Amino acid sequence: MKISLAPLQGYTDWVFRQAYQKNIGGIDEFYTPFLVLQNDGIVKTAHKREVEPYKDRCTDLIPQFLCGSSEELSFFETYFAELGYNKMNWNMGCPYPMVTKKGKGSGLLPNPDKVEEILKSTFHNKLELSVKLRLGLGDDSEVDSILPILKGYNISEVILHSRIGKQLYKGKVNLNRFNDLYEKYGSYLGYNGDVCCKEDFDKIKSLFPDLQHVMIGRGLLKDYWLPHKIKGIDLPDSDKRRNQLKNMHNDIFKLYSSYLQGDSQIMQKMKPFWEYFSSHFENDKKVFKAIKKSAGIKKYEQAVEFAFSQQLTLG
Repeated sequence: MKISLAPLQGYTDWVFRQAYQKNIGGIDEFYTPFLVLQNDGIVKTAHKREVEPYKDRCTDLIPQFLCGSSEELSFFETYFAELGYNKMNWNMGCPYPMVTKKGKGSGLLPNPDKVEEILKSTFHNKLELSVKLRLGLGDDSEVDSILPILKGYNISEVILHSRIGKQLYKGKVNLNRFNDLYEKYGSYLGYNGDVCCKEDFDKIKSLFPDLQHVMIGRGLLKDYWLPHKIKGIDLPDSDKRRNQLKNMHNDIFKLYSSYLQGDSQIMQKMKPFWEYFSSHFENDKKVFKAIKKSAGIKKYEQAVEFAFSQQLTLG
């Protein structure tokens, strides 16, 4: 069973990934937040940091991109290949209107002919291509027209989030539809959606015992040892977990400080990180409140010291 981490914009950037894997670990594959090609035909510097330089970014990393045209797919296939990657992931699942209105993300799913046109005219198998998918944009039957196309163009794997785009992340995942598709496509499908704890994983595994890939997201941010629990790995004792958390925080702080300019930018990055990081402490609300109220690096460091004096959750 492969456990991967979904890209969560604003949280699971290269800084988080490096610090997490160094200090805690357990994830088999990371997916970058999606890269996009700007109107001027280049990639943002912030997006380039996610994948460059290859020697620092490539460990267990799959670069993910958005595209709605053959030109964009061609660009990313060449770009990632030249960097040295051998895999990439096409995001056809993003549900946000600012993306779908441009015919990207799950906005592509009502247009199977467009998907086939992009693959037919552009994809050269320079890299192994997987796809992140939803059931559809507005109709959960749209996926039925997309999957045969992907299978026919040697797409290595489809990671299916079992909601439609219009739902965003609301309501329940549609396990009945995933089951229908899994009976037809088997382990070609990976699973994503609402695996927030070990019990959620156990439910999915009991329903689909031959599943080969589960992608988790916010569940990991709330519990950094969730992959350990899923894999049956014994958890470290409280003192070791505290040290791992502290070292992870310090690595993140150091990495952000290495390229961000000034205290304000660093605080803008660090404070949101604590929205989930604080959940590892029993007194999580008090910890997060102290972090939010801190003004400037010195006050922040005092709030961090207070946080690590608090009792950890039982794990």
